[in-house]
Amino acid sequence: MNSKILLIILIILFGIIGVLVLKINKSSGANNNEVISLSTIPYPPQLGQNTFIILINDKDGKTINDAKVTFDINMTTMNMGTQQGNTTPQGNGKYSATGRLTMRGPWRFVANVTLPDGSQVKKDFMVNVQ
Repeated sequence: MNSKILLIILIILFGIIGVLVLKINKSSGANNNEVISLSTIPYPPQLGQNTFIILINDKDGKTINDAKVTFDINMTTMNMGTQQGNTTPQGNGKYSATGRLTMRGPWRFVANVTLPDGSQVKKDFMVNVQ
């Protein structure tokens, strides 16, 4: 095959892949207008039982109530098992969860949010246990 034709085919394929990646990124996580934040009690997280507070706001800063929020917690450097569960609504866009952090180091907290309109958002957070 002529090298010019092969080059044109490769450029077209990379263009198609680029467009598909952009579409996938734009469609993941509802409409990407929600702001999801995480805080911990205690701060910084310590060994043992910790409380995780998830705050959900829309793009205008208004709190989002009536969402369903589940979570996964696992250590990133060693398999300590994954803790999963549901959060408890606290009002004013706050949702709480508890988890046991059994080793010092980096842990990933994943908030899986189903918004009142049925759209879903997933947000990963990294916390470092002292």
